[in-house]
Amino acid sequence: MPRCTRSTRCCASSQHFDHSLHLLSLEFNQVSTALSALAAMLEQSKLDTLECEQVYCLLEPFAHRLQQTTMQMQELA
Repeated sequence: MPRCTRSTRCCASSQHFDHSLHLLSLEFNQVSTALSALAAMLEQSKLDTLECEQVYCLLEPFAHRLQQTTMQMQELA
């Protein structure tokens, strides 16, 4: 049975870290794109109160995802 060397563990840890960073990057890109679209909607001068509330309801899940992603990044640091 092969022994797990320190360099093997380091390499595996590095690959896991790189994969996690890639996933976090994808998540940030998705959130950023969605927030940009929602911000553009809010900038329209003809939104009524109901439409504004709908936009803010759409923003809430993205804010939550962004908070979760930030916490994941802090755990990796």
